[in-house]
Amino acid sequence: MKKNIIFLAILGVGMAFTSCSTEEDLLFDESAAERLNGASDLYSKRLTAQPNGWAMQLYPTTKNESPFGNGYLVLMDFNEDNSVTCAMNNILTNGVYRSDVSAWEVITDNGPVLTFNTYNDVLHTFTNPEDVSITTGYGNDETGTGIGGDYEFVIVDAPEDASYMMLKGKKRGTYNLLTPIEEGVNYEDYLVEVKAFQKAMFPENAASNDYIHYGDSVCIFEDAGDGIPAIYPVDGDAVTQSSFNPFLITKRGDTFYLRFRDEKTFGESTVQDYRYDVERDIFESIDDPAFYICGDNPYRFFTEAIASNTFILKRGTHTGNDTYAVVNEALDEVFNTYRKANSNYGPVNYNIMLTSDGRLRLTVAYNPKSESTTTLTYYYEYSAEGDKVTFKYSEPASDKNGISKNHYERVKPVLDGIFNDTFTIEKHITAFDLSYLRFTSTTNSAKTFVLEMKARENVDMN
Repeated sequence: MKKNIIFLAILGVGMAFTSCSTEEDLLFDESAAERLNGASDLYSKRLTAQPNGWAMQLYPTTKNESPFGNGYLVLMDFNEDNSVTCAMNNILTNGVYRSDVSAWEVITDNGPVLTFNTYNDVLHTFTNPEDVSITTGYGNDETGTGIGGDYEFVIVDAPEDASYMMLKGKKRGTYNLLTPIEEGVNYEDYLVEVKAFQKAMFPENAASNDYIHYGDSVCIFEDAGDGIPAIYPVDGDAVTQSSFNPFLITKRGDTFYLRFRDEKTFGESTVQDYRYDVERDIFESIDDPAFYICGDNPYRFFTEAIASNTFILKRGTHTGNDTYAVVNEALDEVFNTYRKANSNYGPVNYNIMLTSDGRLRLTVAYNPKSESTTTLTYYYEYSAEGDKVTFKYSEPASDKNGISKNHYERVKPVLDGIFNDTFTIEKHITAFDLSYLRFTSTTNSAKTFVLEMKARENVDMN
């Protein structure tokens, strides 16, 4: 009986070893080279899976100064014949659209690597070892290094649904995200739209501050026009406490996205990607709504900016319902009777200016066909309380510039009807650029006008 038990035990162990051996044979049935070639084919298919290609967020280096630390949006369309179309429009192309076709391949080098193995006038701009023409001055000769980017990228992540791909520069080690471009989207138009959106949100020399909220912490988000903002605490020092985190804007459908080069961790939250919310006019973190980027408060900004700037009403698209045209039409009507009696009466011109002394100054110039132009001047005192401002007519100290009382008093009701009121102050387009502010009457929401901020040294105060 014992012999039978021992025999069965030995038989069982032998069968177990046979089973393991079979699994290992199946697992290693392919050679390492065959497995790498299979991976190459797999990732090649995923690169070509998007019929209109990808938007690559390319960071040449990990530096924090322009142009080496900038992110660059490069559009890529991979074809099954191993040709790729690359396109971009940025400071390296002098702000014009550039496109080129070259070859690509997924090779095996301790893992799958995407290589651009013939010269591409777009992508190889980042690897040309030439002096960078847009940098000038002593010590700015980049001969031998150029921008310092890569043309070979390790494929770090490429999900089966081809919803994105993550590449890592083989030499520089920067991570570069690829996201799909929708079918029917024209590359040149796409780049123009993204650039226009970024310029609108983060204009060069922005008049107002932007803020980034990290939960309960708030930081100034400054000088973001070049895509490399300085970030420092609201009550901190811009010189000693600034950190820099480059970002890029992309578009998917009708939605714009902002993604920083480097992710930041706060407690249990890691933030890197933000989505622009049109209704709220903020960039909200995709992962945690407590993290967002916003513009300034229009009322706070205005009441501080008026001390050192001038606000002007001028004709054009920035005047909303075009208050300029409304006023001009009314003033023309006032002077029509004089035109009929005297052909010297030409068009009426006027200027509205909010000055640092707290007065809205309106000057009306008429009879410009004569050798001397006659000017009427009206002042409206400005006061602020709560979140509203009030303009109240103030009799000027002058004698109405010698103009007859009839002229003066016929024009005044036109101006009173628009400006002698209490107004709320709102953004005109976006709180990220408060160069234009919309004033809306608290008693009649249809009565609005827009003032444009100008630095005082750039304004003719006469």
